[in-house]
Amino acid sequence: MNAPLRTLASPYAKRLARERGVSLALVAGSGPNGRIVAGDVPLTPVAVPAPVAAEAPAPAVVPAPAAAPAVAVAPARSISAFAATIELAPLAEFIAASGSELTIDAFLIRAAARTAGAHGAAIRWMKAEGGAVTIPRAVALAPTEIARLIGTEGEAAPASDAAMVVSRLAVKGVRPVAGGLPAGVTLRILVVAGDDAATAEALIVHDADAIAEDEAAGIITRFRDLIETPLRLLV
Repeated sequence: MNAPLRTLASPYAKRLARERGVSLALVAGSGPNGRIVAGDVPLTPVAVPAPVAAEAPAPAVVPAPAAAPAVAVAPARSISAFAATIELAPLAEFIAASGSELTIDAFLIRAAARTAGAHGAAIRWMKAEGGAVTIPRAVALAPTEIARLIGTEGEAAPASDAAMVVSRLAVKGVRPVAGGLPAGVTLRILVVAGDDAATAEALIVHDADAIAEDEAAGIITRFRDLIETPLRLLV
């Protein structure tokens, strides 16, 4: 083992260091060969210099993520619907008595235009085989003229976003309970009835922000009453 390093100091300096509580290891000697003499011993203990703390690194600057571009979200519409059961026997008897080969579709369109008022200024008839035809002022047209227009291959008039949508599903045993509204459309009537059905199930779907519920309920009620009393459709 290595011998401990001895500090050169005079006996008197050592005694003073003991009395004053001074560590000679911290005292620089002024005597020969660095020997510590009495005059080198300070009156008070020598403070041990504190180690210099390493400077903490500056925190890394993380750039804030770029804000995502704002996406415009269309406000949700409040959609409401009402259903009604319609007796078709009176209409079927009326068509048979007239001797025409009309289906109930032309009468559905005329009834919708009559009952919807300004909302039915134009009727957008959705064909069962696909496609659609827009009929302006259907309220002023006879059922035979309406039948001719809905039988055309193209549009009877340019499509209108504001047109009321009317359609019929020729199926049996189905009761509509809900339906959607195309963009820009505020009113729709869907009728479910086979060609020889005795009754029909009708559903009116409307934008409740544009058409009040009591107004929509009145439209489907008048629609049902007109179909069940077809003579009134000719007035």
